[in-house]
Amino acid sequence: CPWQGPYHELTVHEAECTHPTKTGNELMEILDEMDQTRKKEMQLYNSIFSLLSFEKIGYTEVQFRPYRTDDFITRLYYETPRLTVLNQTWVLKARVNDSERNPNLSCKRTLSFQLILKSKVNAPLECSFLLLEGPYDDVQIRPVIYHFVFSNESNETDYMALPILDSVECNKLLAAKNINLRLFIFQIQK
Repeated sequence: CPWQGPYHELTVHEAECTHPTKTGNELMEILDEMDQTRKKEMQLYNSIFSLLSFEKIGYTEVQFRPYRTDDFITRLYYETPRLTVLNQTWVLKARVNDSERNPNLSCKRTLSFQLILKSKVNAPLECSFLLLEGPYDDVQIRPVIYHFVFSNESNETDYMALPILDSVECNKLLAAKNINLRLFIFQIQK
């Protein structure tokens, strides 16, 4: 059973736990699923470790600030000031619930973000990047490595889901005055 919790809640959990009544095949399926999850985590960490061997690595603390659009329908979004990483100028933008019409009507919250290259480049700039929690926030973000080839014609990524653990963690971020994260960019050399 993967349950974790304080000792004083153990007897309540044991009374409600469905694992003791499961068949051997059901338990094997659960163990296989846990094993697959562990393998995926190990692949991710191995990918991150291989990125750390790249020659050109940059990171910075980023602070998303809330803004409202002046459109007919007011939308809330977040943007960072311009930042310099790997001798290039970048901006990050984020939006709540992928800019759905009325995100305040739902208690389920998500954040998606995009990375925008503001500098002009002489040649395509192939990068891997990831956003992680910053040193001043206690939000839980699962590391996900994104990949994009930036050029003057294609200088911004699509909006991608910020891999926050759950909606509660997202609400913690949104309740803060600013969202503080850490951006890592790895330039892929040809």
